[in-house]
Parts: sequence; structure tokens; C-alpha cells
Amino acid sequence: MSFIVAMTAATAGAQPPPTLPPVVVESPRLVPERRQTDEQTREELERVPGSVNVIPQHEIESARSANLKDALDYTPGVLIRPRAGAADESQLSIRGSGLRNNFHLRGVNVLLDGFVYGQADGFSDFESLELLATKRIEVYKGANALRFGGFTLGGAVNLVTKTGHDEGLLALRSEAGSFGFWKNHLATGQVYGPFDLYGSFTDVELNGYRDYSDQIRHRFYTSFGYELGGGTSVRLDLGYVRNDENLPGALTRDELERDPRRADPTSVATRAARRYDYVRGALTVRTPLGESGAIEGRLQTDYQDLDHPLSFAIIDQTTYNWGAELRYIQTAPLFGLASRFTAGLQYLSTSQIDAQLANLAGRRGAKIKNQLNQATNVGLYAEAQLDVTSALTLVAGVRGQYAYRAVRDRFLSNGNQSGDVEYVALVPRFGTIGRVSKEVQVYGNASHAYEPPLLLELTAPGQLNTRNLSLLDAQKAWQFEVGMRGRALGRVTWDVAVYDIELWDEIQNVNVQPFPGAPFTVPRFRNIDRSRHMGLEAGFDVVIARDLIGGDSLTARTAYTWSRFVFVDDRNFGDNDVPGAPRHFLRGELRYDHASGFWVAPNVEFVPQGYVVNSENRNRTSPYELVSVRMGYDVKRWNLSVFFEGRNLADVTYASSVVVDSAVGRFYEPGDGRAFYGGVAWRWK
Repeated sequence: MSFIVAMTAATAGAQPPPTLPPVVVESPRLVPERRQTDEQTREELERVPGSVNVIPQHEIESARSANLKDALDYTPGVLIRPRAGAADESQLSIRGSGLRNNFHLRGVNVLLDGFVYGQADGFSDFESLELLATKRIEVYKGANALRFGGFTLGGAVNLVTKTGHDEGLLALRSEAGSFGFWKNHLATGQVYGPFDLYGSFTDVELNGYRDYSDQIRHRFYTSFGYELGGGTSVRLDLGYVRNDENLPGALTRDELERDPRRADPTSVATRAARRYDYVRGALTVRTPLGESGAIEGRLQTDYQDLDHPLSFAIIDQTTYNWGAELRYIQTAPLFGLASRFTAGLQYLSTSQIDAQLANLAGRRGAKIKNQLNQATNVGLYAEAQLDVTSALTLVAGVRGQYAYRAVRDRFLSNGNQSGDVEYVALVPRFGTIGRVSKEVQVYGNASHAYEPPLLLELTAPGQLNTRNLSLLDAQKAWQFEVGMRGRALGRVTWDVAVYDIELWDEIQNVNVQPFPGAPFTVPRFRNIDRSRHMGLEAGFDVVIARDLIGGDSLTARTAYTWSRFVFVDDRNFGDNDVPGAPRHFLRGELRYDHASGFWVAPNVEFVPQGYVVNSENRNRTSPYELVSVRMGYDVKRWNLSVFFEGRNLADVTYASSVVVDSAVGRFYEPGDGRAFYGGVAWRWK
């Protein structure tokens, strides 16, 4: 659909007026998200009045692809800290979200192709995500994820996976390295007229830097797409993952400094581990409404069978998740002005059979808990973007959110611990984008966030009364953000943002001893009355030189994050720092590319001062600097790539991630020592 505006000049005397060609304001043709190029995705995200990032496939695959840290390292504002080196399990936080995450993930929505990966209450993990089956990663920081993360503080990380259009007939990749790391990936992709298919299998094995940290993972991904008449498309995604990993636990400071490779003795004695089978299916149907509109229907279901020995119990869970989304998109001009309108209805539900048994040195003892956990989220969202002038875009959006949490006690030995609770919220968002020039934007937004607690947080072992689930409130926040992004001189690209997040009832994890002298802790959660998260995020890519010796280049990239997360007049902790994140975090890389295909990229990770690990602010990590180098050779005519990587070359001992507020002082999870990796990849197109 288009609007044609005829423009004419004023008449002069008896001469007939010259006729100027018409100016046509056209709506952009909508491309399905799975078929978008990286440039098309960036153009869409440049209509978001806040800081967002895209990590393309070539960056994901340029070197070791063990976990999300490998892919997101140069995204300012994102803190991702693996708990065991090349393992998937990590502490993931965006703008201070989920610093209570002493295990797994909360506070950030991780998605696969727009589908929530994990439970309806927001709890998920990392082990089923395969980077080599990923086409690109989209990062929506904080409240900038209205559709994907309107009920989390941290926003969303969306992994867009490959289809038959994104892979050749055969793709092979093998990686190997220190501490028994081994990863093999086999994939195929083909397009046959209106039909396309993609399939991949990945085997990952890891002995681990630390004792008792060995892991094995098998991941199988498939995608089948079909283009019907009139532009309607149907896509079916299927996946299976088998995960088996031992959990070495956290260390005290003395243990970290003396022997960072040791495991927590209690974890070894109780055979702490995490084993599960995971099956997923997702269906997407998309129908165009003219050239400027589309409607999408989405269905997803998944199943996880978990065996999870821990120090306090053996968790035996069977979890079923299912959800749906109906989404409408329209990009037709409004009153002759470029615009975009999106609206959708989302539903996600979880039913979990949750049993716990006494842990007898890794063997199953008597049943101590048996309950049915239920969670439901219903979200209705709408967002409108309007270019009121060629230099100014206004954005307004709103999300209505309903959440339900329930426990049905089947054990009854300690009385009936059943209960339920509901949360309802309206989440508004307002923003502007100003175009200083064709290549430079300034932006700002004021956005609300509303995050109900997880079922796990409502029923944690350390909670005093699981029957009264309403003892824990949802955390609320207002985010205020301004920033600038752009390109200049064909050499410099940047995105700089400053934000202030005012929080009420932020959820805090206080790990308590279940009995005097216990060598381990159990989680207990409470609300912080008031807290504040402030920060500066700056990312720069600079082409320093080109054609030094013909066809080569020297580039630099830097990601710097300054964070200040504090209690505000707290009755227990005053104005202390909220534990779990460094005040300053810097990643930098200098890369040289030669026309022959050879490249080398030394890099550094720098935390110049230690950060607190408990709310009393009495314990903290040590500062550190890690120096590493990557290099590779790309033979384009053969579609062949090889790479080598040396990490932590000075063999620095440091805490990669932390367990906050540990009552027994086990705060520190060591990062890997000096390590070397190499790999080879080949595609037959």
C-alpha cells in the first residue's frame, strides 16, 4: 500500500506549470524474522528507542563456541560468567537483573526464535542451547524488550536458529582444547522449491578445569519450512537434548587461592549433578496481509525429565511447558508518515511434578517432598512507532501481564503446604528516536518492568512458610535511558547508553544454613524495599587502518560497562552495594585481517577492582586481567576455516562467577586457568 503525493510548481505567466515526478511514501515489505538478513534485523532494531545488539553468525562461529559468553563477550551491559569454564551453566545478568542467580537463569528471558525457552515463571537454564545451530543473537537490554521481556528486569536474549536457507548440503566442525574439551558438529540444509529443511547434531564433552566437573551433551535440532500459496509459510522446529554434568560447587577464598582446581567436598560427597532429557516442538504459521502487514500464529511445547542430586536433596522433576502467541504486524504509512504497529497475545503455562528425596551419598533415600507446581503467564502487548518527521520517531507501548503460581502438596507429612497467588500488572513504555544525520541517532525511553517471583523462589527450601505464597511480592521498576548510536567516516561504529533503574521489592537470595554447622546452604528469598541500578554502556568498533600491505585491515573493538547497583536506605544493609557484579568491566580486542584469509586478534578482559559478594559488603572478589589471543585462516574458495585460541595466557587465578550471600562463605567459582583451543570447519554448499 502506498500514498502518492503530487508536487507542482507555481505557474509563471501563461507558461504551463512543469510537473514534478510524484514522491511515493511506501511501507517496507515485511520479511519473516527467520529469513531476515543481519542488515534487515539491524534496521528493525534501530527503531527501538534504547540499547539493543545483534551478534551475527560469523562472529558466533569465528572461534570457540562453547557457551553464550563466547558469543556475547562484546555486548556492553551484558554480564555472562560461566560457572565452570567452557561449560554452559552461567551467571547471566543484564543491567543488574537476576544477581540472585546462584544457579541457572532468571531475570532475563532467553528465547528460541521468539519462543520462551524455559518455564512459564521465567526459570530456565543454558544446556540445551546450541550456538552452531544459531543464525544470529538479538539482545534487548532492560525494558527495551516489551514483547519478549516485559515481565523481566533484564530484558531478553533471542537466539534465531538456522533454516534450510542458512546452511549448505553438508557442514562439519570440530573443536578441541584444554581440560578435555571436545565438540563435534554435523549439519545439513537444503531448499527444494517451496520446501526447506535443516538438521544438526552436536556432541560436546568436557573433563573440566576443576575436579568433578566433567560433562557430556548431545543436541539434535531440526527445522522444516514450507511456503504455501499467497505467501503463507509454515515452519516446524523439533529438538532433543541429553545433558549429563557433575557440579563441583563453590569455594572459599582460601580454597580459591590455594587450589582453584579443587571441588567443594560436599558436592563430591553427595554426588551433585544435573542430568536430563529435553524434547521440544514449535510450530509457526505466518500469513501476509498485503505487502505491509502480517499475522503470525505460534505454538510450542517442551518436556524435561530431570535427575538433580544436590547437597540437601535429590530433585526428581518432570516438567511440561506449552504456550502460544498470536501476533499482528502492520508497517503501512499512517497519514503519509512512516509507521509500524505491533500487537500480540501470549500464553505460556507450566506443570511440574516436583519430588525430592534424601541424598544418601548420591543414592536415593526416603521421599521428603512431593508436589505439583503450576505457573501461567498471559501477556497482551501493543507498540506503535511513528515518524512524525524525517528526524524524529515517537514510540509508545503497553503490556498487560497476568501471572499465576500454584503449589499442590501431595506429601502432607508437615501439613498441607498447598497454596496459590496471582500477579497483575500494566507495563507502559514511552520513547523517542532522533536522527542527527543519516548515520547517527540519539534515543531515550521511560519504561516500566514487572517481574513476578519464580515458583522456586516462592517454595525454596529456606522459606519459612510455603503455604503462604504471597509473602514474596513481584519486583517493580522504572527504567530511564538515554543514548546515542551511529557510524562515521566509514570507520567508526558506536552505541553508548546511560540508564537509571529505580526498583521496588527487588528479589534477593539469602542463602542460609539449614541447621547449625551445616557445610552447605539452602536458598531463601526476600524483597528489598528499595534499590537502584545505574550504569553506562559503551561499545565501539574502529577501523584503524586499511591496505597497509594491500587488501588488509586493522580494527579494534571495545565493550565497557560501568555499573552501580545499590540498596536504598535498606533496614538491614543501608546504602550498600547489591552483591554480584563488578563496578567496571572491560573487553577489548585488536584484530588484523590479511587478504589471504589469515587473521589474528589479541584481546583482554579487565576487572580493575574486586566486587562485593555479600550484602554486608564484607567479602569481595579480587581484581584481575586476562590476556588471550585468537587467530585463524579462512580459505574461502574451499569454504574451509581453521582457528586457534589461547586463553588466560598468564594463568591468572580469578573468580569467574560468584554465589552471593553464602552463609558458609563459599562465594567463589573459579575461572579456567591457561587454556588452548583449536578447530576446523568446512562447508559443502
